[in-house]
Amino acid sequence: MAHRPPAALLYFDARGRAQFVRYYFRARDVQYEDERVPLTPGYPEWIAMRSDRGRVGPFAKLPVLRWGEQQVGETFVIYSFLHKELGDEALLSAEENLRHSMLVSTLYIDVMVEVALLLWAEVSHPGVDLGAVAKRSWDRLRSRCAYLDLTLGEWDWIARSRSRPTMLADAMLWEELDIVQHVFGEHLPLDNYPVLAKLYRDCPGRAAFDAVLRAQPLAITGRGLSGEEQSIDKIRRVLSA
Repeated sequence: MAHRPPAALLYFDARGRAQFVRYYFRARDVQYEDERVPLTPGYPEWIAMRSDRGRVGPFAKLPVLRWGEQQVGETFVIYSFLHKELGDEALLSAEENLRHSMLVSTLYIDVMVEVALLLWAEVSHPGVDLGAVAKRSWDRLRSRCAYLDLTLGEWDWIARSRSRPTMLADAMLWEELDIVQHVFGEHLPLDNYPVLAKLYRDCPGRAAFDAVLRAQPLAITGRGLSGEEQSIDKIRRVLSA
């Protein structure tokens, strides 16, 4: 095994934009320091550190990866850095590398951000019609899942994932499928998308991902578990109406 520098991942005590990296590190046996900023009311710990750009990156945003002497911020940049640094880029063809990047991009923009905005809707926009927002998000996510199912089937992602190490795109895919099920429940059944359902159930990294997820219950976003679960309950009720 090639020598790896000391690594640390700084992020909030939530799943958010860093959970897929935690999954990946577990699946690939990468030792790292998992630094978590507490989600206490008013976020005093984050307020105290966010002016320290040497710690929280040039744009004062999390997650931030420290890899030896290097500091890497921004979720997609962290993905690209680790994909190359840990040798995954070299294992794939040019076309496969493009596919991995495209998958991570659509999962981040069209699934992760979509769900986060929905969970924060009532906080960010007091008085918003949550029913209308939830139904728009639900409709968009069903469309996204349909295209993901079609595309990953065409790319033969199931077979390819079994013939190579677990990669970051696999970890992000599993995380976002888990989150969609957690938020929408019976309103977005994964069995409607056979390729996605099989990837979720049978992907080679699932045991590692599941171990990280079950080790400590975490909110999806910075709202915290209590507020988030209330929001999820409302979302499911308005979709049932």
